[in-house]
Amino acid sequence: MFNDKFTVEEVNLIAIYLGEHRTETIENITYALPHMDEDIREVAEIAINKLSELNETQYGDKDFIPADETDGE
Repeated sequence: MFNDKFTVEEVNLIAIYLGEHRTETIENITYALPHMDEDIREVAEIAINKLSELNETQYGDKDFIPADETDGE
């Protein structure tokens, strides 16, 4: 199931660049790629690939809520 497809890091990154539609989110992340350091760029590229595999209904059903630093404490 696609809900398990994204890592915490990917969800956090997607939440930052979240758009109303999947394609808008992909465009937002792609636009920011040149300004990211290498480690984050790798996470972003993987997230873009995973987002590309979703259809709009799956994207709309997924909550991209960033993890709270205090979660699990």
